[in-house]
Amino acid sequence: MHLKRKVLFLLLLAVLTVAATGAIVTAQQPKVFTVFLGEALPDYPGSTIVGDIIEKETGVKLQREYLVGDLETKVGLMIASGELPDMLNCAHFTSLFKDAGMLIPLNDLVEKYAPNIKRLYAKHWEQLKQDDGKVYWLPIQAIPYGADEAKYPELGFFISKKVLKEAGWPRIKTLDQYFDLIENYVKKHPKINGQPTIGYVTLFDSWRSFATTNVPQHLLGYPNEGEFVPVMEEGRYIVRQYHTSNAAYAYYKKLNEMYNKGIVDKETFVMNYDQYIEKLSSGRVLGTFNQYWQVQEAQELLLRDDPESIFVPFPVVLDELIEEHQRDIPYIQATQGIAITTACKDPVGAIKFLDYLIREDTQILIQWGIKDVHYKVDNEGHFYRTEEQKKLFNDPEWRRDVFGGPYFYNSFCSLRGIDPNGNSFMPDRQPNLIYSDSQPSEKEVMDAYGIKAFTELYNKPAEKKYYPLWTITMPAGSPAHIEETRLKDVLNAYVPKMVMSKTKDFDKVWNEYVKAITPYMKEQIKVYQEQIDWRMENW
Repeated sequence: MHLKRKVLFLLLLAVLTVAATGAIVTAQQPKVFTVFLGEALPDYPGSTIVGDIIEKETGVKLQREYLVGDLETKVGLMIASGELPDMLNCAHFTSLFKDAGMLIPLNDLVEKYAPNIKRLYAKHWEQLKQDDGKVYWLPIQAIPYGADEAKYPELGFFISKKVLKEAGWPRIKTLDQYFDLIENYVKKHPKINGQPTIGYVTLFDSWRSFATTNVPQHLLGYPNEGEFVPVMEEGRYIVRQYHTSNAAYAYYKKLNEMYNKGIVDKETFVMNYDQYIEKLSSGRVLGTFNQYWQVQEAQELLLRDDPESIFVPFPVVLDELIEEHQRDIPYIQATQGIAITTACKDPVGAIKFLDYLIREDTQILIQWGIKDVHYKVDNEGHFYRTEEQKKLFNDPEWRRDVFGGPYFYNSFCSLRGIDPNGNSFMPDRQPNLIYSDSQPSEKEVMDAYGIKAFTELYNKPAEKKYYPLWTITMPAGSPAHIEETRLKDVLNAYVPKMVMSKTKDFDKVWNEYVKAITPYMKEQIKVYQEQIDWRMENW
């Protein structure tokens, strides 16, 4: 073909491709958006199955920056320098950019250019409005239709399958029972795979330290509320603290006892998150407490590489008389999400891109894949995966770096729940397939306990209109915000001391801790109480 004709042909083809896919910008000039995402993913590999389709259909390239180090420190540096990406999602610190005047209100943009966002966030919209009536970010999950059920609960005291199997599949109810099982197993099996057995690890890395410090509320039977717990008293939710409660004392004392016996890992307070995951996925760790999303990567690696060492969650409480309701009710994270900054030169293009990501067809691509390649549809219109397809998606590294879905899911607008056709947007929550799609190692545990999902080991979640408390943020620079920072400083300083002190010194360190932390709760409780009362009246 003549060179000139060839060039014209290619230009025409590009125009036709853009027209056919409804791209946001022309294919000859891809639109580049910079985005900071407060999650610790590796750099985007440049080309993935999902990513290539999204780039082709939108004409948008993302220049991503993922979190390295401490998120709060990174946020402070970004705000102080004024150097902003076009879009960002900084978890519960996103609101600080709004307080600094660095986020664009989305109301008009959504109304004019984002019909999918408007439709799919409709029932959440009022919850997203700030005091000025503006919406500044979109939560990473919208639940436009029905709620779903999960295989794994939101949090738990996780224990190795090996321990349960050897002990005859006991149902663990209390903290003492949990650690007795672990301690006995360590005595019988001091080494696993030629390496010392690790009885228990706790995560204390930066902002993720809540996996250690929030535990007392769960031992009292509550789900994850954050730093404080609303307690129903005479028909009204009253915000209470738990950091100096009997449950906190018993919990830290037990960790101290286990640390001094060599059951709690000596490195537990100096590990970063990657090292924590590496230890969990080694098969040598017998127990940890955490939220499932923080151990999921390790669990998936164990399912692939060492299925007999997978972790099983239990709703452990302090005393068998405590009624447990540790599971979440479905909710959106109204106080955080993806936002467009004042540095963005094309906010219309940015909102159109987010609108494309949230639509149902894109969500099916990101979460399920391509029909007949990554999933099938039965005669009733329900999605499922063949054994070969399941094997692919059971490999977390393939799913992330070849398929690419996780790069467009965890920090961007996403859908969850059951759609009008009866399909779950999240494949691992597809109704009636949770058990059948589980791996043999998981099924063995479920069969032993007579359940079809690990969530069945827990009571049903309690309905709470305001839920959860932790989605309320302290106003930047307020007395409550300053108090919140100081409370965390006390926890960071004293929790390792309490756990690692000599047994005879525990009560002395505990009393110092109580004295240090008690002054830093009053202003926070005021703000939380005011907001809980408002939510109960207005939501």
